[in-house]
Amino acid sequence: MARDISSLPPEVLTHIFQFLNGGDRLKVSQVCKKWLQTINFPELLCDVKIQFGGEVDEGFKLFSRMTRRFQWFSFCKIVIGNSAIEFLEKYSNQLVTLSFIDCSGGESQSQSEFKGKKLRCDNLKTLHVLNSDIPSLFASLPNVTTLTLHIFFGQSDYFLSELTKCLFKLERLLLGLDYRLPFKKEPRKRFRLDEEALEKNKSVFTFSSVELLIEKNRKTLRDVDFTLYKVTTQFLLRISEIEGLKLRSMLFPHKLLSSYIPKFCEMQSSLMHLDLSFLSRDTDFIVSAVCKCLPNLQVLIIRENPKIDRCIIEVFQLQNLVKLDVSGSRNISECNYQVAVANLKTFKLKYLNLPFAKISDGSLFNLLKCNQNIRHLDASGIRVSNETLNMICQKLTLLKCLILKSCPTISDSGLTGELENYSDSLTATPLFNLKYLTELNLSQNNLITNQGCIKAIRFRKLANLSLIACRGLNLNDDFEIELKKQNPCLRNIKVKCKLMDLLPFTSKFCFCMSSEFTK
Repeated sequence: MARDISSLPPEVLTHIFQFLNGGDRLKVSQVCKKWLQTINFPELLCDVKIQFGGEVDEGFKLFSRMTRRFQWFSFCKIVIGNSAIEFLEKYSNQLVTLSFIDCSGGESQSQSEFKGKKLRCDNLKTLHVLNSDIPSLFASLPNVTTLTLHIFFGQSDYFLSELTKCLFKLERLLLGLDYRLPFKKEPRKRFRLDEEALEKNKSVFTFSSVELLIEKNRKTLRDVDFTLYKVTTQFLLRISEIEGLKLRSMLFPHKLLSSYIPKFCEMQSSLMHLDLSFLSRDTDFIVSAVCKCLPNLQVLIIRENPKIDRCIIEVFQLQNLVKLDVSGSRNISECNYQVAVANLKTFKLKYLNLPFAKISDGSLFNLLKCNQNIRHLDASGIRVSNETLNMICQKLTLLKCLILKSCPTISDSGLTGELENYSDSLTATPLFNLKYLTELNLSQNNLITNQGCIKAIRFRKLANLSLIACRGLNLNDDFEIELKKQNPCLRNIKVKCKLMDLLPFTSKFCFCMSSEFTK
């Protein structure tokens, strides 16, 4: 007997609604009272952003009629006056993520502070303050773990010292600085931080206020992003020496004098995630030195760096490496890849990006065979043989994403596993043995045909398929219909050629759309 969807229990509806984007979830909540109640759960509202901008008083009134407990609020280009403070105070218990973008504080803010109306947001976990003047808005932020702070022209140490008082459990800090800001250079020697002096400094911004924030949260702080923050090497070394600070990841400023990086890593031996794509000088030496300082490194990213080469040997000595991305770093020689794989100690990779690398098929075969837990693999532009593809299908059964663009030697027999000669260690294994695959890209492979694709591309979970510019394919409606029939979750199939799809190093951006509440 068929059941109406409205008769499904709430837990089943919750699971179904999780597949919808934020805007669609809000729409289905208007269908009936039961669906409205189902949508009003944290897991279904956490990525729905309620944004206020411009004249907000009417927006506040409209929102007060809503019953859903939204968690993410954003204020853009408004004056934080009495009405905004009263609104934040009213909903302070349900705030989880809060953003201020290009906002300013008026006289009403100081009046509210004078009356003792500083805000307590005990459930707030993420705070974004971008070019906004809100130094005295909060009394306490006891559970904020992520702070994104972009300091704009005119702000000073006082601004950050006020925020520092409120924070106790900070885990992630992303700091940016407007370079027009009047900036005070500090002496090279180390000095004792004077908290009282920083609070009184309302004219310029110094590194000391940042150091004080980090020192206060040294026991919890794990991730720091200084990509958009222009700092001195002396300041970074002072940060690395803070007693009790054990960083997990560090994103350095791009114009940093890179020779100081090994020293920083030596002092912060707990680091597990590094992006060294910005290196421009002594790259081989620095990457090798970092690998020796950080034997427990798990994530290493060196994208679009034309100067790394021999250091790949040291990289493949990292025994705990889980993610390696060297996309666009094309000057690593085949010889050094061969030496690196011959002395391989990296056996835990889950994410491997080396498109258009000068690695031989034999070295790639051995590297992949020793890392059978890989979930994401991009080996585009490499002469991957059908035998290596067959081994991937047989051994790398946890793969979720497989990108093999422009691999000129892959043909139907590699897809179907129907090889003429099998080695003793390999059995005929078709592509569809990769049961967890959700994304497959075989674009610009001219030896594959309709017959091979129909035979091999059969996946229960495949959502994204790209077969662009494959000259051996006869693209027609019947072919696409058959592929969709064999892959029930297929949402996105690309078969038509676009110029951007033919570029080997096109950046791909993934973004999340949030529904916004506007006036």
